[in-house]
Amino acid sequence: MTSEHDNFLDTKIKPPLKEWIHKFSYKENHEQMFTLASGKKSPYYFDLKQTLLDPYNLQLAGEGLYYLMLKDLGSVPAAAGGLTMGADPLIYALSLLAAEKSQKILPFIVRKKTKDHGSKNKVEGRLSDITDKTNLVLIDDVITTGGSTIQALDSFEAIGFTIKHAFCILDRKEGGAEALQQRGVLLHPLFTLSDFAE
Repeated sequence: MTSEHDNFLDTKIKPPLKEWIHKFSYKENHEQMFTLASGKKSPYYFDLKQTLLDPYNLQLAGEGLYYLMLKDLGSVPAAAGGLTMGADPLIYALSLLAAEKSQKILPFIVRKKTKDHGSKNKVEGRLSDITDKTNLVLIDDVITTGGSTIQALDSFEAIGFTIKHAFCILDRKEGGAEALQQRGVLLHPLFTLSDFAE
């Protein structure tokens, strides 16, 4: 089963998605460093929204996460959530793909700030449909230090979730996986920086 998912990921999903990321989202400049969201300087910069906010590529990314979950977890989770807005399109793509396969992955979005009106929710989604609060995975597009994913983790833990796994399109390998591991969360990336850096 694992080899079947490995083969599908490695032949049908990752090559075209990597090509589009390289074309539209990746920049490398060792002379003029880029300032990242974490405040760090780096010669490598990824703007995955330039790739993922395209229906074809977003579908590929959703498939990539779906089959990576099957490969690494053996099944898909009951729910997936992350911090807006890096996680938003990925969570929706994953949820819609599962629905096409007669499965349900409930999407949850974490706001950066709690609503100051109405329900005043920090986490948006059908919480009443969740019976097992250990069966949710975190989603992000790019992980550097893990700050955004940990912010989402804090919000889910505050409402009773216990989360063990996080998935992303790209791990920049700058401490994010280690920061998540310290919180008991294992990171599963579709790509890492070494897949792109020259």
